[in-house]
Amino acid sequence: MRGSPLVRALLAFLIIASLGWPLWQLTRPEEAAATAPAPAAAPEKKAIELHLTFTTVPKSFVVRHLENDVWKETAPQADMDKSVTLEYPPEGVDLQFHIEWPADVPVSAMRAQLTDPVGDTHDKSLWGKGTTDDVLTFP
Repeated sequence: MRGSPLVRALLAFLIIASLGWPLWQLTRPEEAAATAPAPAAAPEKKAIELHLTFTTVPKSFVVRHLENDVWKETAPQADMDKSVTLEYPPEGVDLQFHIEWPADVPVSAMRAQLTDPVGDTHDKSLWGKGTTDDVLTFP
């Protein structure tokens, strides 16, 4: 055998220890907290036009955005318009529709047309029977 096992162990320890300093520099918590992204600014509220058309007039409906009622009707008509002001980020908006259809009617449909702040019109449809509760995403 050549060399001392104690010298080899000491050499291996020094190599491992020399790798510890760069690893500690990369993983220490102070730098990780300093590079955290800043929170995004809240999107500003903008006016949008919402047009709803129903195949069968529902008993009532509610349109919600971020769990806030933006449009509520207890005696709706087959064709309705409303201008609403809400937060409209560049990614688009999610609107939740809760519709109570008459009990004796087969499957009915609702068409939602949203005109965004830029002026583009987006169409989505929703089908249901009885109580319909669904989310539509408008880009």
